[in-house]
Amino acid sequence: MDDELEADPNRVAMEQVIGVLTPLRQHRQARAERAQRQLQDALTAMHEQLRLTEHAWVQERDNQKVRRQQLSAAHLEKTMELGDVDRWHDKERRMLDRLAYIRQSANQLRHGIELQQQRIEQARLEAEARQRAVEKLACLSENLNEE
Repeated sequence: MDDELEADPNRVAMEQVIGVLTPLRQHRQARAERAQRQLQDALTAMHEQLRLTEHAWVQERDNQKVRRQQLSAAHLEKTMELGDVDRWHDKERRMLDRLAYIRQSANQLRHGIELQQQRIEQARLEAEARQRAVEKLACLSENLNEE
């Protein structure tokens, strides 16, 4: 009876299919896991960039506060010409624009991080699906060998 099972053409064909599919599915699983790691590395870099941007914003805000205090102290109780007031106003506007630019960069990074987290979740699901496909073939092969 064992000879009949060994000679079964369906079983032989199934073993051949499993032999062909297993390395392909393993390759796909490895590729999906690699893609997930790369996305995670990119997310880590984005978090670091956000940290640096937020630090730059705080530093710029503090520097501007000091500059405003210096300008105010230098001109306190002094009569200023209109041109000087305009220049002071321009400096203030440029400082505020700089803060707004840094804040906008941080917001864009936060949005990018959210999108990257979604991509990572999709990649994780893909890697899990690829792993299940490899495991299914392993179970099928195991079941064929037990018969």
